Amino acid sequence: MIAGNRNLKNKTKAIIKAGEFDNIKNPGGFFWKYFSFRSRIAQRIYILVLTIITITAILAYNYTPDIGVELGNPSPRTIKANRDIQFEDALKTEEDRDKNEALVEDVYIYDTEILNGKDGALFQIKYFYMLSQIISAKENKTEEEKISYLSNLFAGVYPESTVTRVLSLSLDDSKRLMDTTTEIMKKIMSEKIKPTEIDFIKDDVNATVSSYDELSQSEIPFVTSIIQANIRPTAVFDPEATAKEKEEARAKTLPHMVSILEGQTIVSQGEVVEENDIIILTKLGLLEREINWTRYLYIAFTVIAVAIMSSLYIYRFDKEIYENIRKILLVAIFLIVFTAVIKGLNTLATIHLNLWNYLFPIITVSMLMTIIFNANIGIITTICLSFFAGIATNLDFSLTVAYLLGGIFSTYLVSNVSQRSGVMKGGFISSVVLAFLFLVINLFDGQPATIALYTALGLLNGIICAILTIGLMPFVESVFKIVTAMGLLELSHTDQPLLKEMLIKAPGTYNHSMLVSHLSENAAKAIGADSLLVKVASLYHDLGKLRRPEYFYENQGDMDNVHDKLNPSMSKNIIANHIRDGIEDAIKSNIPRRVIRVIAQHHGTSLMNYFYEKHKDQETIRTSNGNSGVIESHFRYQTKKPQSREAAILMLADSSEA
Repeated sequence: MIAGNRNLKNKTKAIIKAGEFDNIKNPGGFFWKYFSFRSRIAQRIYILVLTIITITAILAYNYTPDIGVELGNPSPRTIKANRDIQFEDALKTEEDRDKNEALVEDVYIYDTEILNGKDGALFQIKYFYMLSQIISAKENKTEEEKISYLSNLFAGVYPESTVTRVLSLSLDDSKRLMDTTTEIMKKIMSEKIKPTEIDFIKDDVNATVSSYDELSQSEIPFVTSIIQANIRPTAVFDPEATAKEKEEARAKTLPHMVSILEGQTIVSQGEVVEENDIIILTKLGLLEREINWTRYLYIAFTVIAVAIMSSLYIYRFDKEIYENIRKILLVAIFLIVFTAVIKGLNTLATIHLNLWNYLFPIITVSMLMTIIFNANIGIITTICLSFFAGIATNLDFSLTVAYLLGGIFSTYLVSNVSQRSGVMKGGFISSVVLAFLFLVINLFDGQPATIALYTALGLLNGIICAILTIGLMPFVESVFKIVTAMGLLELSHTDQPLLKEMLIKAPGTYNHSMLVSHLSENAAKAIGADSLLVKVASLYHDLGKLRRPEYFYENQGDMDNVHDKLNPSMSKNIIANHIRDGIEDAIKSNIPRRVIRVIAQHHGTSLMNYFYEKHKDQETIRTSNGNSGVIESHFRYQTKKPQSREAAILMLADSSEA
């Protein structure tokens, strides 16, 4: 108990004086710098090396049995079947299905709207005739203007001779020809006309029009041109019916079965091993485990390159994480654990179904790292795991790119979230994006059912990742003592035990803290500081006043001011100690270190002017030999000046509200 209190006091002093929990002195020396476990640099090097070794071992170990045969290479020996087996040759079956599907013709349906609809062919013909009569009656236009105007109205689809002729028709001739034209159009377009047949139909229009005796020889080309300009395909492609017939054709295709008898030669010595041979050997269970050292080295070099590049980025551009060994360890653990998960799922895909490759939880790491640290670290870890996923899936480039893009997009979605609902929303949107990416990479060589399955798995993947992110967040915050926006948001809820206690014991301090919190949050938003951090720090900045609430003016109410009966130095000590007491209580209550740092600096080295002036009134101050300076410093807070924008904002807001 005594040791625990001493440790608490030491931590409090460290925060007040230096703003850190621990400061390790560097005694110097090459060995100490790069090999001692107490050296900051050595610690980071050890973590990097262990991470590289572990990830390389996970990715390089071959879980697939191997008997020395490799696809495309000569077999080192003759291999025979050790038992009778019968199985479906999926490749051959798929080829048969593709052939039967290709034999299915496209399905077309007749669309009556094309002829009789609001904008159908009959309407266009009637509209042409009627409009020509209206324009023809205009006396303020010349013939050339009428022809040009009517042609432009129909975008030049009619020949100039046709436009000229229709404008010269009398009202009776116009009505007669309109009725005849629509009658012929109904006859021609009453049958299904496919897009590929439209040219042949247009060629036959003249013969059809010529069969009408009521038309003169001069009217036949005129009516023909109008019909040819308006004739359209009436047969509309029905993708659903076509797909259904193709699916039925595929479903009726019998499986291509392969029978292997015991003792049958699968591959002879020196014979090039084909994919079908590998399939048969796998079905027979003749493959054995073996480490491929070439592959092992390739993986090792790839992992080393990715890890070192990522480490250099963190060292160069994210000093906050580099300086915190706990955060570095967290990143390393996540990379190792999720690489193992990826490898495990890939193993299931190898021995079971390929669908497991579409459930890699890379987006979980992307969102977690973004929420815990920042979007840059989220992107870095996404790149790392995407590369590792590519290695695990034997360089499946398309899958690697899909996970990479999906993960990077998810970091953008959760870069500013502070509530779990935001994570779920980000996960849902990410699932849609991932489903689209899976659809794209399988669109050209996958079957409809397979494409649909992988697309659905993309949706499922994103939702699972969002749930995992929310579930892992409290664990990470608790174990690694890392505060996130969601953790800060929980601390800002008024149902927190400390805030309830403050409301009961020190209602004046509670109201003051609420007002300071409001001022600080708005100020932080205005300058782009961490508004949530300063809001939480403001709520708890006077936590130390709970030990002696009656000694602080805002809690005295109608009571007499107890400081009127105290020595100014005693009053100064009581007031100043609320910072130390607040830090101790914050540490006991597991308030995050970032919040405690801001609390510790919210008075800086400011002067307690009231007690200083009171002291001067009570005693004669000697100004010689600097005594007045000593006395003034005695009445200053013995804490560090604000070291961040958030601490400075809190200091100003606290002073303004007070």
